[in-house]
Amino acid sequence: MDHTCFHNAGASLCSTNLSASGAVQEYDVITMTCSITFSGNWAPVMRWFNSVTRHNFTDDVISLTTNDTTVTSQLTVAASRDLNSSQIVCVTYFTEPSTSLSTTATNIPSYTYRWTSPILNVTLRCMYHLIYQVSASFSV
Repeated sequence: MDHTCFHNAGASLCSTNLSASGAVQEYDVITMTCSITFSGNWAPVMRWFNSVTRHNFTDDVISLTTNDTTVTSQLTVAASRDLNSSQIVCVTYFTEPSTSLSTTATNIPSYTYRWTSPILNVTLRCMYHLIYQVSASFSV
C-alpha cells in the first residue's frame, strides 16, 4: 500500500526574519521559510502569495529544496511600498505530479497548511537621503 505521511519534525513549520510587529524599512531584505517533512511518493508543493493582491511570488525570489523526506521553500524579497499593510502567505498542499510516479495510490492527499506572516508595516525611506547617498558616492 502506497501512502504519503507528513509531520512537523521541528519546532516551527514556518519562520521569518520579520519581528512580530511586521515593522521593516523599505528595501530591507525579508526572508521567510517553510519546511515540511513527509514520507511516501508524493512530495507536497508550496505556493507564496501576497494576501492583498493575491499575486503569486515568482520563482526568481523562491529557493526550493526537495529531498526524499523534506521540502523547504524560502522566499527572499525586498520590502517595498507594494507590500505595506499586506501579509505574505505560504500554502502547502499536494497536487497530482506532472510525471508518473511508481505508486498504486489513486487519490491526492487532502492535506493543506496555510502560514501567514505578520502584517507588513513598511516604513518608506526618505528619497532625499537616497539621492544624497548616490551623489556623494560619485563625488571626488
